[in-house]
Amino acid sequence: MYVVYYQWQIKPGKETQFIEAWTRLTEALQQKTPKVAGKLLKTLQEEYIALIEWPSQKDWESQTTENIDLSIQTQLMDCVENMVSVIPLQCLKEVKPTS
Repeated sequence: MYVVYYQWQIKPGKETQFIEAWTRLTEALQQKTPKVAGKLLKTLQEEYIALIEWPSQKDWESQTTENIDLSIQTQLMDCVENMVSVIPLQCLKEVKPTS
């Protein structure tokens, strides 16, 4: 598994629009790469973090948004005040619940 960490500061009043656009964009990525999974989180400092799980580093590196509706990407970026981080991470170990 390969995880990419994204962190944004969102414009005030655009939080709901950002969440909707992020969801649509992630679902569009899943249509291209079905094993992609995502989690959207919010820090106590009101920054948004997404953890996107890819099957492999190769899948992430080869992903493109060329076949994804440009309006989804535009809607998401219109909400962003500042793109703080994009950090690729290699998963070393995952411990899942036993039940």
